[in-house]
Amino acid sequence: MQQSSTDLAEIFEEWLGDPENSSNSLSFAGALELDERDELPAAGIDQVRAFGFNRYFVPERLGGDLRAAEDILILTRVIARRDMNVAVSESTQVWMMLAWIGGDAEQQEKYAATVLRGGVVPCLAYSEPGHGADLAANRFTATPDAGQYVLTGEKWPINRGRTSTHVVLLGITGDEDTPAKRQQSMFLVDRSEVISGQVTGVPRVPTYGLRGCDISGVAFEGARVNASARLGAEGEGLELALRGLLITRTFCTGLSLGTGDTMLRTVAGFLSDRVLYDGPADEIPYVTESLANAYLSLLVAECESLVAMRGLHLYTEQFSIWGNLAKVQVARLVDFNSKVLARTLGARYFLRAAEHVGTFQKMLRDGAVVSVFDGSEPVCLDSIALQLPALAKAHGHDPDEDWRPLYDLRAELPPFEPDRVSVFGRGRDATFASLPALTDRLAALSPSAGCDEQRLAVLRERAAELRDELDALLARVQEVRRWAAAQPPTRPSASAKSTPPRLIRVAEELSNLHAKVAALGVWLFNRDHLGGFFAEGEWLQAALDRRQVHQYDAGDLDPSTAARLFDRMNAQRADNEFFSVRPVRMAAPGSSEAGPERGSAAA
Repeated sequence: MQQSSTDLAEIFEEWLGDPENSSNSLSFAGALELDERDELPAAGIDQVRAFGFNRYFVPERLGGDLRAAEDILILTRVIARRDMNVAVSESTQVWMMLAWIGGDAEQQEKYAATVLRGGVVPCLAYSEPGHGADLAANRFTATPDAGQYVLTGEKWPINRGRTSTHVVLLGITGDEDTPAKRQQSMFLVDRSEVISGQVTGVPRVPTYGLRGCDISGVAFEGARVNASARLGAEGEGLELALRGLLITRTFCTGLSLGTGDTMLRTVAGFLSDRVLYDGPADEIPYVTESLANAYLSLLVAECESLVAMRGLHLYTEQFSIWGNLAKVQVARLVDFNSKVLARTLGARYFLRAAEHVGTFQKMLRDGAVVSVFDGSEPVCLDSIALQLPALAKAHGHDPDEDWRPLYDLRAELPPFEPDRVSVFGRGRDATFASLPALTDRLAALSPSAGCDEQRLAVLRERAAELRDELDALLARVQEVRRWAAAQPPTRPSASAKSTPPRLIRVAEELSNLHAKVAALGVWLFNRDHLGGFFAEGEWLQAALDRRQVHQYDAGDLDPSTAARLFDRMNAQRADNEFFSVRPVRMAAPGSSEAGPERGSAAA
């Protein structure tokens, strides 16, 4: 029987040991020390590599262990909950996936063998100092010459710029007569195979978070490479870049889940031990509700992430919208939590002490990067907004399907084929398309212990509201476009980016709905086997009651609901489990990491 992602997570947890044990390579104490020195966490990276983390980025057909997209999600979550510097440094392995998207059979075999041998440190070199996210404005050149290319220019700021072994980059191969979107090509450059010229690192820059990461750059001066370094056809670079980003944006959710778990666990642990007003601080009603709400947000974020991972297998061509929706909403859920938890900590949030609350501060700083890299939140929302007309046009014309494979966490999935991702999904989104079937399934549900007819009635009402809200939002798309077209220009503008902010607002509201529908689907198709707290659906009702699913205010939760969410969170904390809709065990308290005598876990 194929190993489940939760089994894999538990094996990896055991391999890395308890992060509270300061002797482990990925300990909270060690991470804080290295962070203070802006030092790359080399020992932690080595421990992750010894597990065989790199193998999970190479498809099984090429000899690797990439079976399920969820494997990458959960392995990333395991690392990120300990140290984002390690998670972000090593998750650059994902950029080798561009070889599986754009490379020919020979290139795929070559790069798969290289990754599986170990020691590959890729970096993504798209952005340039003067252009940021505007990749079409890049000036880095890749001049064809006698069956080779001469690379010249600088890429900055990028992760692993100085310390990379392989560089994935965009370079101009077209001329002034070539359409702008076809001027750039993609290259995967093995720095050890550069024939002549120079490739040098650009110095690191100080950063707000990820202080131990190599956030720097790389410069090419007349660097000559063989034509075999090019992925895809000439002029296909921008398209390949966007296809890759749609996958990696989806995987970013694992980073948010990891940091979100540790922030909540740290604050909950601190406040449970702190005595104020003659009792534990976490029994103050405001504190109890804040922690309960933060826990609820993590459950919703996990549902959105899990459904997206399954969608990568089942509806790969639809991720031009889906990947952006998932990244935006999961990051928002965790980022809002961080602000509430910081406020709940009070003055302790501002004290840079060596005690455990320093871990919260580090996770808050490091986790904030998720909404920035691989396409910032505004970039992702703009991408969604541009595709809204197609989404509105396709709405209501989706064929009936069996939605169990998308939502049932036990259902078998076909192989993950990253080369199927498309830059334009033609307005299709399986999560939204499933909503009518989900409401029908909910209507047919019978009352059960813990989920009586009254709760079912409320859930049915909320599901009907989701359908109405989705219909109304997509109907607004054409109204906003007509309104924007009728507005006289307020001032001259040379910018080619003219997406109306009101359309961005629709994209924001759609990302909110997307997470709610995902949570509803996960509940409907898994309550029979997850049981108990999950099956009762009180958490789902609380999530659907939120106007914006990532936001909450004091007094929003019914006190009894807050108490049950709080108790469930504390039960998972006491049982040493992830904050999750399903049981996933963490490393045993005080446990040591695996030593070299155990060999590679992936072997």
